Amino acid sequence: MLKSKNLYKLIVINFLFFSITSFAQKADSNKYVRFIDSADAKIYDFPSIANDFLDSIPKPLENNIKGHVAKYYHFKAVISSFLSDDAEVYHYNILSLKYAEKEKNYEMAGASSIELFYNLYIIKKDSTALDYLEKAEKFYTLDNNEKGLIDVMQMRAFTEFNRKNYKKCNDLLIPKLTYYKSIKDDSFYYMYALFMLTSNYIHLDDDVNREKYFKEFRKLENDTTISTSLYKIHEVTLNICMQHLHLERNELDSALHFLNKVDKMRDFMNNSDKESHFKNYLDYFEKVNDATAKNNYIDSLKLHNENLIEKNLNASYNINKSFLETSNNLKIETEKKFLNRNWILFLTVSLIGSIVFIIVKQKKIRKKIEEFSKRKKEYTFLQNNHEKLKVKVKGLENYIAEIKKEVKTISSITTIDEQKKRIQELHKEIHHNSSVLLAKGESHLDLINELNVEFFNEISIKHPELNSSERIICYYLFMDFKSKEIAAFINTSVRSVESKRYRITNKLNLKEKDFKLSDYLKESFSSNTIDSNS
Repeated sequence: MLKSKNLYKLIVINFLFFSITSFAQKADSNKYVRFIDSADAKIYDFPSIANDFLDSIPKPLENNIKGHVAKYYHFKAVISSFLSDDAEVYHYNILSLKYAEKEKNYEMAGASSIELFYNLYIIKKDSTALDYLEKAEKFYTLDNNEKGLIDVMQMRAFTEFNRKNYKKCNDLLIPKLTYYKSIKDDSFYYMYALFMLTSNYIHLDDDVNREKYFKEFRKLENDTTISTSLYKIHEVTLNICMQHLHLERNELDSALHFLNKVDKMRDFMNNSDKESHFKNYLDYFEKVNDATAKNNYIDSLKLHNENLIEKNLNASYNINKSFLETSNNLKIETEKKFLNRNWILFLTVSLIGSIVFIIVKQKKIRKKIEEFSKRKKEYTFLQNNHEKLKVKVKGLENYIAEIKKEVKTISSITTIDEQKKRIQELHKEIHHNSSVLLAKGESHLDLINELNVEFFNEISIKHPELNSSERIICYYLFMDFKSKEIAAFINTSVRSVESKRYRITNKLNLKEKDFKLSDYLKESFSSNTIDSNS
């Protein structure tokens, strides 16, 4: 009997150990996922900072960011493309696709497939690239991803562009151009179509249409839905095409203008652009009979090619290192699974043995005692939980009552600065101490509506096109909260808040009026709110 009790204790202790270990691993995973979100926010404008966030995630990734490994490798590929490390771009996209399929993240699987198509088709001239384009269409269809399918559509046009079938490329783009332009929340699709059309007409020697679409392209330079780096990357390629056009026509002054313009944009050039730029300089100095300058650019081109070789060698080293790390991680995971399997087998055998032992030794009497003991424990457990629940509910009711009192006090304050200060303090206290209450108790809109009834009444009348969540965002901006604080209060991401701010700006037509959303809210509602409270 004593032996069976000790065995039972051992089983329970081991079960608790594995439960605590599993919970700790899950907590660590959640902790590192925020680095992925931080990298996402910085990747296009500050790729080096985004890379620092990604490098802060310890290996093995499968444990520390479980379910987000595909996104990690996708961002690594994007950063490598900024650094023009083509071999690493391909390597990271292969890993991203592998984990995206494993995680059933079809959006990321589609994005990785598109990048692999581009990498193979443009850089390696591999005909199998079209298989990845078909994969991208399949994944985006599974994800019901409209914008992803637009990417596939544009890549088909790009395929004809790369084959120098410029008229056929135009035939695929022009009928869809109005549709691309209508996508206001992401003007990249319109910009990319204009980029291909401009380049097509440069190659077709059609100055009228080339200038028409180039002019439309330039209008997007300050479009806030397109990152500056993405715009510049495409602009520099068009300027290099213009260099070549003017050189072919012997329009040397115009060619020099574009050569000088591109010199100022070298940070946005990929390897192919750099090589074309250097060759255009060689052609220019050949035409103006400047042998010294021509030799200097021959040396520059040679140095560029040497740097490419060095980059490829470094990329090969990093890829091999990555494969080695993956192999070691796989070995560690295999050993862990083997150890866990042995523990499970041991615990299962021990449990069966103890059950058999108890049945054989105690039979019916022991069974009745266990049933009685079990019922007694369940009754005691339910009784204790009932008492705890009563205390917790009472405490929550009291907390809600105190918050309502504070809300009424704040709503009676006549000084807007003091009111803002008190509201910020109240929200921070609720966020830190009562997030469960806000989520499961009263409506978020109902609670903050009492803080400034006049504001919500006035904005509802003045802007009925805004929904309740957008009015909440407006209120927080009116009260001087930052996007990061708003995201914490309404339990969402900073990127989601920024996206809502952008939609509100569009709904209120503030871009056309050259107004910032926060400035507009303060100018439109501040004085009325003070007067009403007075």
